[in-house]
Amino acid sequence: MSQQTLVNRSQLFCSATALTAVGLLTVSPPAQAHPMFPLAPACSQYGFDGTFLLKQSNGYVVRFNATGPIASGEATATGGGTGPLRGSVYGAGGITGDKVDFTIDWVGISRGHYTGFVANDGFAHGDTNDVFNPDSAHWDSLVPLVCTTPAAPAPAPAPQPAPPDSQTAVARLGVSVNGPTTLPTGISGTYTVNLSNSGDVSAPVELFISFNGNLQQTDQVTPSGGLNCEVRNYAGGTTSVHCTAAQLQSKATANITVLGRGSAPGTAQLVVNINSSDPAAQFGHKSQQLNVSIS
Repeated sequence: MSQQTLVNRSQLFCSATALTAVGLLTVSPPAQAHPMFPLAPACSQYGFDGTFLLKQSNGYVVRFNATGPIASGEATATGGGTGPLRGSVYGAGGITGDKVDFTIDWVGISRGHYTGFVANDGFAHGDTNDVFNPDSAHWDSLVPLVCTTPAAPAPAPAPQPAPPDSQTAVARLGVSVNGPTTLPTGISGTYTVNLSNSGDVSAPVELFISFNGNLQQTDQVTPSGGLNCEVRNYAGGTTSVHCTAAQLQSKATANITVLGRGSAPGTAQLVVNINSSDPAAQFGHKSQQLNVSIS
């Protein structure tokens, strides 16, 4: 899906065009979604936990109050260089399982269709599309969603014959993240992400590092162990880091060092996720989150 940004309110009143020609969004370069790879589902239904906040890729923060899986009520949008915007959730929508899908009708501006999914850490990520124009933006939730219905327990496995003495060799991948959990506003901290393969064979690896809340990526990314990394920039100044290794060798480790700066007092998260195109690869830790308090 594509993604969407809120328009500068002054554009609306300076234009003599119709509502649909102005829209809620400004055209921005296509933003790449924060890719997430949830673990085996532990929740069959997520829901809102009172106040829901999401930040679009141009800096607009959207807020509305809802409890449970249904999105409802009045919405506001602040930041992004204009005054506050007001709207309301339009029609039916909310969360089905871990899929997010709702629409906000922004008063006198446009209508935004918000779609995405809930990652295994409880935070949602997705795209916003202008219903009336081909404008788009990326968004990330600033507060986690809650599990309203846990997944049913897996049925007990059927008895299996005793395994042979020798086991099939596989890659066993893991990820961890370390760094300061408190930062003053405007100060950068050094965070180290560690990839490991404790298995008996090598495997291709893909890593995603997401900066959420009031934590912003700064400076260069320093990889080691054969990793290639790139910083992906989004409209509004948000970034993520994408790293790949053609093969992470057996018993090998690789480190990536990034700098995160506290942009304003509040909460933040550094989230790392790994994946492999090897279907036989096993994961000790596929996703890790470090919570950071900005003072």
